Amino acid sequence: MTSATPTSDATDEPGEVDERALVERAQAGDQRAIRALYMLHANTVFRCAIMPMVRDRNLAEDLLADTFLRAIENLHRFSWQGKGLLPWLIRIGKNLCLDHLRKAGRVGAWPEGLEHQLPDPTDDDAESLLGRAELSDVLRERIDACMAEVNPRYQKVLQLRIIDKRSREDAAAQMGVTIGTLDVLLFRACKSFRKIYVRRYGDEAGAESWLAP
Repeated sequence: MTSATPTSDATDEPGEVDERALVERAQAGDQRAIRALYMLHANTVFRCAIMPMVRDRNLAEDLLADTFLRAIENLHRFSWQGKGLLPWLIRIGKNLCLDHLRKAGRVGAWPEGLEHQLPDPTDDDAESLLGRAELSDVLRERIDACMAEVNPRYQKVLQLRIIDKRSREDAAAQMGVTIGTLDVLLFRACKSFRKIYVRRYGDEAGAESWLAP
């Protein structure tokens, strides 16, 4: 394993070979290399993988620290594939966020399909990552805006079945209706939501990605 130190020119403008050298030094326990990798990638991981999922700066900062701790603990398992360390770090960050949201009972608040609009762990282009993170915020804002237009009874059944993922039996009990009536209400609520979404944004696929079971 090489212990070559990047030149000053390479440090100013990091390239693939330079990052690979940093990774190899970090895998050998070089603390300066670990710090350099943190400085290189922390901001992107924070903005693209963590903050869009938890939407709480203090929590996101804690999860960022946990992400790099997990990465350091498992750095010996990382194998260079030519794309750099960023996709691997993003995958760790997203997994830690999902674990936290599940434990906090908040994972249901993320509609099906929205998580897939977050940065792709195989994509190491920073501009593309930022663009996708911004897109996830747009989708979530659209869903909130459309939900505000749905009548309260439909809002409740969508909340119970689509967002909270409650069972039909539980949702029916919460609504005070039979399961058959619940199914009818959900069908009508989905139809209403879809109509509002398409009217506002002209994007039926966006509505379908959220309403799909």
